[in-house]
Amino acid sequence: MREIFRVGAQRELDRTARSYLMARRVNRPRGGWLRAVRKALGLRAVDMAVDLKVTPSMVFQLERSEWENTITLRRLDEVARIMECQLVYAIVPREGKFEDHGLLWAMRVMRAHQYGRRR
Repeated sequence: MREIFRVGAQRELDRTARSYLMARRVNRPRGGWLRAVRKALGLRAVDMAVDLKVTPSMVFQLERSEWENTITLRRLDEVARIMECQLVYAIVPREGKFEDHGLLWAMRVMRAHQYGRRR
């Protein structure tokens, strides 16, 4: 019975995440999204710094931390809002769909139990 609910949940995630699944094919711009968007919008770091109530060097640090994957989602969302943008966040399978991954994961777990190991 649990398996039926799990497969239903996976199918629902696949429907919900359809647009995000396309996004996984997009490469992040060199230097990161914050920098690319700021420059594309013609925003100066000085002006963003005023809106964020930080120094201009902190704007560059935020861009660097986004590029290095150390920025928090809260801060990333804050900077996006300053640029009149919206942070869009999702977790999607690297390949395929959730339903496919659910089956693969179940097979891994069964093999681990068969050999006396658990993940």
